[in-house]
Amino acid sequence: MKTLVNKTAREAIPEILPVIPTMDVVVFPHMLVPLLVLDEKIIEGIHKSLEQSKLVLLLVAKRQVDEHGAIGTKDLYQIGTVASIMRLIKIPEGGIKILVQGIAKARTTDIVAEADGLYARLEAIDETPMNNADEITIQVNMIKKLAEKMSASGHSFSPDFHVILSKMQDPEKIADFILSHLTLTVEQAQALLEKQSLQALLDGIYRQLNKEVEVAEIQEKIRIDARESMNKSQKEFYLREQLRAIKKELGEDDGEEIDAMREKLSTLKLSEGTHKEVVRQLGRLDRTAPDSMEAAVIRNHLEWIFALPWDKETEDNLDLAHAKAILEEEHHGLKDIKERILDFLSVQTLKKDGVAPILCLVGPPGTGKTSLGKSIAKSLGREYVRISLGGVKDEAEIRGHRRTYVGAMPGRFIQALRKAQSKNPVIIIDELDKIGSDFRGDPSAAMLEVLDPQQNQSFYDNYLGVPFDLSKVMFIATANSLETISVPLRDRMEIIDLSGYTLEEKIGIAQKHLVPKALTDTGLDQKITKFNKELLIDIITNYTRESGVRQCERLIRTLCSKTARALVENKKTLVLSAKNLDIYLGPRKFLEEKHSTEDQIGIANGLAWTSYGGEMLKIEAILMPGKGKLILTGQLGDVMKESAQAALSYARAHASEFGIDSKVFTCNDLHIHVPAGATPKDGPSAGITMLTSILSALTGRPINAQCAMTGELNLRGEVMPIGGVREKILAAKRNKMTSVIFPLSNQADLVGIEDIAKDINVLWVKHANEVLQHVLLQRPATTKGERRR
Repeated sequence: MKTLVNKTAREAIPEILPVIPTMDVVVFPHMLVPLLVLDEKIIEGIHKSLEQSKLVLLLVAKRQVDEHGAIGTKDLYQIGTVASIMRLIKIPEGGIKILVQGIAKARTTDIVAEADGLYARLEAIDETPMNNADEITIQVNMIKKLAEKMSASGHSFSPDFHVILSKMQDPEKIADFILSHLTLTVEQAQALLEKQSLQALLDGIYRQLNKEVEVAEIQEKIRIDARESMNKSQKEFYLREQLRAIKKELGEDDGEEIDAMREKLSTLKLSEGTHKEVVRQLGRLDRTAPDSMEAAVIRNHLEWIFALPWDKETEDNLDLAHAKAILEEEHHGLKDIKERILDFLSVQTLKKDGVAPILCLVGPPGTGKTSLGKSIAKSLGREYVRISLGGVKDEAEIRGHRRTYVGAMPGRFIQALRKAQSKNPVIIIDELDKIGSDFRGDPSAAMLEVLDPQQNQSFYDNYLGVPFDLSKVMFIATANSLETISVPLRDRMEIIDLSGYTLEEKIGIAQKHLVPKALTDTGLDQKITKFNKELLIDIITNYTRESGVRQCERLIRTLCSKTARALVENKKTLVLSAKNLDIYLGPRKFLEEKHSTEDQIGIANGLAWTSYGGEMLKIEAILMPGKGKLILTGQLGDVMKESAQAALSYARAHASEFGIDSKVFTCNDLHIHVPAGATPKDGPSAGITMLTSILSALTGRPINAQCAMTGELNLRGEVMPIGGVREKILAAKRNKMTSVIFPLSNQADLVGIEDIAKDINVLWVKHANEVLQHVLLQRPATTKGERRR
């Protein structure tokens, strides 16, 4: 193996050496550095070097490793440092640690990646000899003076850096010592390594030291400026306080804002405790620096307190005829709620300080619950504010945030009162049943204080910090269902059910409200565009299936938009009728189905209640060979499944009465299905419907398709009461049923809604046998060759 002699190192260096790439460190001659090596090929080359010269070449990588962890030979600098391996330690997890000491600089002429490692062909770099010793001495002295300056200003690398440097005389050792302390990037360090002479290296070191001094001076200047700025603020605060005290002695205090607040406080009718708290907060504001954050918080708090209507309220219009006229004009039907408002006005006439009612309007969407609140406020002559609680999960939305939080605000009810500027407005609490809860608290629990007449006289908002009287407010909550409202919250409200509208009511609402509004909104003349009764009936019955009138309103608006377009484009007005309705609204969606008018075996009409009104559903039963298994499908809930099992048990127990062979139950499977399988269904009211469907399938007797039924069934065959009588009658009428069967125990529920049931035959039953007599028809005649069950 050829060797080359480096004059600086004064030892023989092989012409070819293993290469160790370094990522973020440049090793200079005489420098002692530990390295971590993980690459197997590099490690193999190191082991081969230990067997021979114990020398390696350290080359810095120009970039980081790629995603595969590899470095190309072109990614290494050409000039590196030949180093001696002083120590090697194997790591249990893989790889090795080596301690190397730089010997001399070397330049690569070629780098080759072989199977057992990375190797480089070298040529020695002979540094330019020191031709001018005086110049080097001057450079060393300049470096020492710079180090002394750094030490005097407190920016030295270490406490003894200047002391050690002052005692050193060898220029090379001085260079090595300073290089070990400098914080350099790889590029900067490599540039110093590639210097051709000691003079150039010392010059580069001096320049880097000078940069360190400049950076340190800039940082010191920034610290001094920050300190002076802080001192200036403190000085201004002190002078401002002195000036304030002088003006106060002269009677020229400029606290106009605080004086205005104190003057306004004297005009407010506050309770003693509230008055004391406001005075205390005014004192705090007076003692706090105007520019401080605390002053802004106190000022905002006091502004909210002074903005609230502590003693402002509107005078109720107690004219019953006026209120009744407004309610009748703006809302069709809704007899119960109108009567309740008139009752309240009557009480107010006799007793001015009567307690305002807290109402909860429960009904399907589109029945006018929210708009009714605005009409009530108009009839009473009160301010109207709406608060939507749908999706609210934070208790602070009700009670407000504490003032310790940044951006704290009062709760929604205090904000509503500020907006109304009256302490007795009508506040609509919309979507009360859709309140949520999470780790931030339960808003429905906070609502207990708001809606309790015994507690809301001193409602405490966390932001205000003082009680506010809500007893004068008329709260009207709206909900689609009571199931998600907690029992304590329901107990604090007067529940008024707003069921769906009948066909006649929908026609009346459309003629009186929906059509005129749609014509006005689309700019049409009410005298030219006509919506006759037959057209409205067609829209309501064949294009909508809803308890309210929201979809009906959309369709009427669509027809008005089509008419407006025809008027603009063709200068003609459309003549709307039932014959051309499908041209503008598309095919009719709810045409009478064929099976709904045909008496079929195993198919019974049931009635169900939902939060969106009543619905009619089919219950189907079929018998097939098997082992006596009961199959239930249609996404039925546990209660409905139990109703099906109870109906089957009753049928088996009384099989002989219905002429059914007991072997039918053991040799056949019974499958009960409720269509619309994607919709969950539950409840006990389908008991008699399931029994009818089961017995029809077992006996082969068809069921009267013009009759719908509802009622819970027990094992003795008694028909037990159910809920939602009004909604279920409306559902039966929407589906053109001629008869409807209800439990006799529900007969009292028809009181007050007799007008709804006037066009349908309501049958009251006490026992399952009565149901079967009404709906199970005679078995059809058997044709020749047909096998009888």
